[in-house]
Amino acid sequence: MLRALVLLLLLLNVGLYFWIHGDPRLMDPDREPQRLERQVAPDAIQVVPDLPVALGAAVAPLAASAAVAADAAQGAASAASAPASSPASPSTDPSTAANAGKPGDGAVTLARPNPADLDCVESDPLDDARLAALRQTLLKSGLKPDTIAVRDQLQGGTWLVYLGRFADAQAGQQKADELKRLNLKFERVSKPPALAPGLSLGSYASAADASAHLADFARQGVHTARVVQSEAPTPRHRLQVRSPDASWRLAVGAQRFGACPIPAAP
Repeated sequence: MLRALVLLLLLLNVGLYFWIHGDPRLMDPDREPQRLERQVAPDAIQVVPDLPVALGAAVAPLAASAAVAADAAQGAASAASAPASSPASPSTDPSTAANAGKPGDGAVTLARPNPADLDCVESDPLDDARLAALRQTLLKSGLKPDTIAVRDQLQGGTWLVYLGRFADAQAGQQKADELKRLNLKFERVSKPPALAPGLSLGSYASAADASAHLADFARQGVHTARVVQSEAPTPRHRLQVRSPDASWRLAVGAQRFGACPIPAAP
């Protein structure tokens, strides 16, 4: 009886030995490749540091977004490594490729600024010679011709509230006596020669101003006066610059520039 029991145990040990050595995975379960085969999606595992409860709740959506972005990048890499002859995915929209790079799809288009939209500065009044010299200096400094403009204006000029031209000195004296009786101040006009001899009730910088005073003198009893121009205005030019780069100011030296006048509303 004892001999049979020992023989049975011996047979069981021999069978167990061959069963274990017949499957190497039972010998060392932590060796490769058995360990990798038992892992489920090992590339989806992410190590996240310990965070406070409130902060962890805020970061969780970011981690999920990062995982989605990683999956998208992996999918793009797989698509790029696919053969060129492989058919396109049914979800691909041909209009997406046609509209790529167009404004409004994330593409940025840089355009040269319109000179009319830039701040305008202009010089003091210049004569013809100084205008030509300053324009040449600005062009040599690197300014483009379309950033330079010229605004012409008339400067100076004199208008008179005038009495005359008298036939002789005696006629002029008679008119002067009348003005004295009206307590009006006057000056004798000797130039330009076309207005001598004559009398002036006042000189003004514009024809409109002289006309307004002419109406005042008429109400005071002077009805033969009129507005005449004794000195013509001198043409003057103001050079205007519109440029985002102010380095041109170094080239013009002491030449002053101020803001351009605001155009009148239509």
